[in-house]
Amino acid sequence: MQKVNHDFFNDGVLYYGALKTVRDDNRKRSEDVFVSQGKLFYQEMSVREQDYMLVNAIGGNLTLKIKTPYRKEAQVYQKVKIGTDIYDVITIDPDRNIRLFWYLEKSGDDNE
Repeated sequence: MQKVNHDFFNDGVLYYGALKTVRDDNRKRSEDVFVSQGKLFYQEMSVREQDYMLVNAIGGNLTLKIKTPYRKEAQVYQKVKIGTDIYDVITIDPDRNIRLFWYLEKSGDDNE
């Protein structure tokens, strides 16, 4: 009999969604506001060398790799908010409709 491996998504909560541009009375762009479309619990994952190679081939800079339960609707959003930090989604790797592996790049001016 095979042992069942249960995942624990207890490292935090992420919100997936998009940025909405807010304009002032003169129709000038004043700021971008994150608009959440849903939330998922996640577990932080260690980054392997092949993960860095995958992300570099796409043209990104890997900041964080996380694992979440599978949600089909979550795969279309390109922004993730964890705490006060907003990340760009580089790619999402589904695993047999059980889990999603998110490859994230920190967005903003302080991205290094």
